[in-house]
Amino acid sequence: MSDETQPRRDWESAIERQIREAMERGEFDHLPGAGKPLNLDENPYTPEDWRLAFKVLKDAGVAPAWIEQSKEIRAELRALATLLEQQTLWQRERIVKLQALSPDQMIAEREHLVEARARTCRAYRQRATALNQMIDTFNLRVPSAHLQLPRVRIEEELQRFQDACR
Repeated sequence: MSDETQPRRDWESAIERQIREAMERGEFDHLPGAGKPLNLDENPYTPEDWRLAFKVLKDAGVAPAWIEQSKEIRAELRALATLLEQQTLWQRERIVKLQALSPDQMIAEREHLVEARARTCRAYRQRATALNQMIDTFNLRVPSAHLQLPRVRIEEELQRFQDACR
């Protein structure tokens, strides 16, 4: 099979082989900048009219507002997920312990679990609603649509939580 008709995975190995052979011949030894660190001070994909603004922010140790807001959103997403995970584990542990209780204690404990789930759902719904508002604002600020974040699907997450606690 000729090089032109080989499947793609063979082309990749052929390219890797050519690079290795060139390295062995020393063809990369005396390139400009060899042995020096890469200059990553400027992003070549940053539009020309934004470069100065980004440089000023970088020199001040500050990121654009939408990047800072993205960090806040991601932190709150993790916190909300952790809230439901911890409550699910707690609920499951308590359910396992129900078997050792008397009937009266079992009824009281089940009511306590239902109340705890309701409190968790209220807290989650309130925080997730505020987060969705933050996400909406963020999505209006980002410079490109592919950087937008999806909203929290509150009811789906709460249904998943309720199902996991049973």
